[in-house]
Amino acid sequence: MKVLGFDTSTMTTSVSIIEDENMLALYSLQGSVYHSESLSDMVNNILNKFDFDLSQIDLISVGIGPGSFTGIRIGLTFAKVMAQVLKKDIVAVSSLKACAIKEDGLVGSIIDARRGLIYACLMEDGKVLMDDTIIELEKFKDIVGDRKIILQGVDAKKFIHEFKNAKLGKELQMNAYYIALLGLKKFKEVGGDDFYKLVPNYLKLSQAEKNYADKNKTC
Repeated sequence: MKVLGFDTSTMTTSVSIIEDENMLALYSLQGSVYHSESLSDMVNNILNKFDFDLSQIDLISVGIGPGSFTGIRIGLTFAKVMAQVLKKDIVAVSSLKACAIKEDGLVGSIIDARRGLIYACLMEDGKVLMDDTIIELEKFKDIVGDRKIILQGVDAKKFIHEFKNAKLGKELQMNAYYIALLGLKKFKEVGGDDFYKLVPNYLKLSQAEKNYADKNKTC
């Protein structure tokens, strides 16, 4: 089974194609803020470079965050359009878990959510100990305690000094190979998602949503 996986939840746009669990192609672009422009070009480039056709893709796997609100929305919209137009199965997976499964042992995947908060999940040897959540950094540190932990995710380096017994993962940027891998695993276990019901995993309101809510409170 060939899976096209991609993620736009961070400043890295990443696209990968796998067959079963074997990576066939990977293309990542760091520092990209124009996901809507880079993603379609990257998908076309990776298909052309490795002589693939969209008709050969069996499944689309997309990371739905948490992370950049705009990036997640762009990636999910792109995936849903592809799935609908090409009549392909689609699965949505956690961008945090895609980082965490890169490592064995106790792994914390974290992204800075600002104001003393982080997006985080905890996994150990592929098993979820704490699902995706938004949590105060201090509370997350208390949960980890003195245990040896590998920190993953784009902001892991920023917080490494906060933990007593932590080391950095071997690859901190998003890698769509793991998005595709998680998607394949999910599809085998529960089948595809209904793309009409798929929504981004923001975990918190955007600033625009906060402003709207505050405005309506005063009405």
